[in-house]
Amino acid sequence: MSAARDDRLSVPLPPDSAEVIRDAAEGEGLSLEDFAVEAMKRYAREVLADRRLFRVPDTDWSAFEALLNAPSADTLRLRRLLDEGPGADKAE
Repeated sequence: MSAARDDRLSVPLPPDSAEVIRDAAEGEGLSLEDFAVEAMKRYAREVLADRRLFRVPDTDWSAFEALLNAPSADTLRLRRLLDEGPGADKAE
């Protein structure tokens, strides 16, 4: 997607859906357009994060394997996650 142009999307909504979406946008202090974009981006990230199949060109396979096989960085945040388990930092 080019940074020089904006992609446009026009979606007709049934009145009851439009009302719920407008109310939610208003509740978040966002315009309908900004709310819709943020909701679509959030959903797109979920879809991409749930992928189980990754296509890697043959020319990049060795570099991909090297990344997978490389040891992870020993950071404080990773150490806490491994030591305390998921959600431990949220309890504080």
